[in-house]
Amino acid sequence: MLRGPWPRVTADGVVLAHLEAAVAAGSAPPEELEVALARILAEAVGAQVAAGMGLVTDGWVRWADPARAVLAAFKEGDTGPAGLLVRSWRATMAITDAPVAQVVPGPWTLSLRDVGGFGDLGVVTGQASAHAATLAGEFAALADAGCSVVIVDEPGAVGVGANLSAREGFTRSHRRLLRDAPDMHAMLAIAGGSAHEVGPESIFGVPYSSYLFDLIEGPDNWLLVRAAPEERGIVCAALRTAPGSLLGDQAPELVWAAKYAASAHGRGLDRVGLANASSLRDHSPAEAVEALVALGRAAELAALPLADAVRAGLDPRTVRTMPGPASKTPAGGS
Repeated sequence: MLRGPWPRVTADGVVLAHLEAAVAAGSAPPEELEVALARILAEAVGAQVAAGMGLVTDGWVRWADPARAVLAAFKEGDTGPAGLLVRSWRATMAITDAPVAQVVPGPWTLSLRDVGGFGDLGVVTGQASAHAATLAGEFAALADAGCSVVIVDEPGAVGVGANLSAREGFTRSHRRLLRDAPDMHAMLAIAGGSAHEVGPESIFGVPYSSYLFDLIEGPDNWLLVRAAPEERGIVCAALRTAPGSLLGDQAPELVWAAKYAASAHGRGLDRVGLANASSLRDHSPAEAVEALVALGRAAELAALPLADAVRAGLDPRTVRTMPGPASKTPAGGS
């Protein structure tokens, strides 16, 4: 699956930020911006479908700053069945038959943005609980609209650390969110660093159905993957996407990550996914497509028995580093 934002540039080079500035200055009509936005959304969704992503998002192309946009919607009352998030999900659903998830900023991240950083921890935790309550209502509105998967993007989790009060406040806000949320698949996505100091009891003490962990900027998140209850899904955000890192075959690392996550507590591959680690926002659309194609290929190889994966093009040296019994070199391997 695609993690995080898609480039806000059309395939033929129209930069959405420039067009937004032109509309604000009165030198371009709003209709031109609407057309460009629809094109970028269609291109982002089309690229995901073509690459075989099992779950599609809108790539947050509508907003340069999603957390800011959602906070503004909360303050303006642009919520509920006709609100910003439901409109966004409906617009994405209208252009594809693939399963569409809605990504929402997490309550802790929204609070940090709202109050300008940690500062007074009591204020942060209070605001996080308030935002969690509002998000629970948005979950209900999305569920009523037909949305069955919501991804809670919570990069603020990496700053919680081992501080007991912060950990309790973080966990309390997420329990508040899911306590009143409808019965739907909720995924907690943590990227941009390691959140292992928050502790497995805090991260998994909230009943999310699945978790996405950044394993490049946050390699210690492997400690959380290993501690995750076997019934929870794990998405390994392990595709390197820093400038220049899309070159070369990353399938060995991605297949290893998927197989290792599947081996932890006997989770199995059915509960494991792959994603890009860092954002694709600053890449060109062509580079973003390349990243998705790499993810799709790695997922196909990971789903195969290792001997078949090697015959399909997986570097046979990958097999030697596989955990447990899978580390045996298959017939025909070298």
